[in-house]
Amino acid sequence: MNLYPTEMPHFLRTFLFAFAGLVFAIVAGLSTSPDHVSISQENTAVSPENTPTTFGTTTITEVIAEATKGIESGVSKITPTKKTTPVTAPKTTTAVITPPIPVKEPVNQIALNNKVREAIVNIICVTKNAGPLNSISASGVIIDPRGTIITNSHVGQYLLLKDYPSAGFIECTIRTGSPAQPKYTAELLFLPPSWIADNAKKINQSKPTGNGEHDYAFLRITGTVHPNITLPTAFSFLSVSITPPEEGQSLIAAGYPAGFLGGITVQKDLYASSAITHVGELFTFKADTIDLFSLGGSIVAQQGASGGAAVNDIGSLIGIIVTATDAPDTASRDLRAITTSYIIRDFKKESGVGIDTYLNGDTAAAAQTFANAVAPALTAQLIQAIENR
Repeated sequence: MNLYPTEMPHFLRTFLFAFAGLVFAIVAGLSTSPDHVSISQENTAVSPENTPTTFGTTTITEVIAEATKGIESGVSKITPTKKTTPVTAPKTTTAVITPPIPVKEPVNQIALNNKVREAIVNIICVTKNAGPLNSISASGVIIDPRGTIITNSHVGQYLLLKDYPSAGFIECTIRTGSPAQPKYTAELLFLPPSWIADNAKKINQSKPTGNGEHDYAFLRITGTVHPNITLPTAFSFLSVSITPPEEGQSLIAAGYPAGFLGGITVQKDLYASSAITHVGELFTFKADTIDLFSLGGSIVAQQGASGGAAVNDIGSLIGIIVTATDAPDTASRDLRAITTSYIIRDFKKESGVGIDTYLNGDTAAAAQTFANAVAPALTAQLIQAIENR
């Protein structure tokens, strides 16, 4: 749904959007860390780091799969069909009374932005010491009051490898707030086997490419990192939309981007970021369904934003961030997100059950079943790829 009625003149729509951006820039300026928490667009061109940054005794790679420019392999562009309504003149001279079109209430962008930020999390996976894998930082979104998180497969795979090459070698923690603070422990609830089959060989690549197909995973919050931290009775969350996005639709993109930060900064001073943007081009993986969409360039278009949120103007999650085209600055990049409608369809193909049934059931039992019946084979594929590199 568009933020403004289609009948509104173009110059007025542009003025109102610019005014909304100005209001957010002023509000963000009140924050203690405006460089990180501003929801305005990134205007300054900054060259990204080309090498991993140090993180304690290991290295950290802020995870985001970078797609090639143009149309990726296995992705086709969708050109939306514009609908026209035929106009028929009345057959009589009786006056035709047209009821007034209801005026859409303006979106409270500040409240919406706060809601989005309360639901996003930072997922940080740290290795004990130097080894076959680097530490990583990424994003996720809580989609259930019980603490179910959606992120990417290329993030979730690290939970499959938590005991490789030795028990407890990788420790993944859920962090919240700005700056991100360690809060919760989590376990892998589901990861599509098809993603591992297609991408296991990329586990050691510093800048893996991909189109986003099957690139989603679910985690389950299991406890807290310290006895002094208590689990909330209900987590702040975003509902999942079953409706695909429309070209030009206004949305908020949010996550924990860290592409321009050093490892120590990621560990101690990582801030959530969000940006007002619009749905750009629409893509499909196999048919005419809307599976992937463009978010353009913004401050969120950095490594570390993987698994972040794309949220419509009613506060529903319509996509999760998966890839970005490669460019020297964030404004020139094109961020991409897979649609939640695609995730719902693909989940049923991969798991054999509907996502609503799965996530509304006993997730503790579901996680245990996945860990016993599915995860070992997926872990073996990843280990084989690492050792055969």
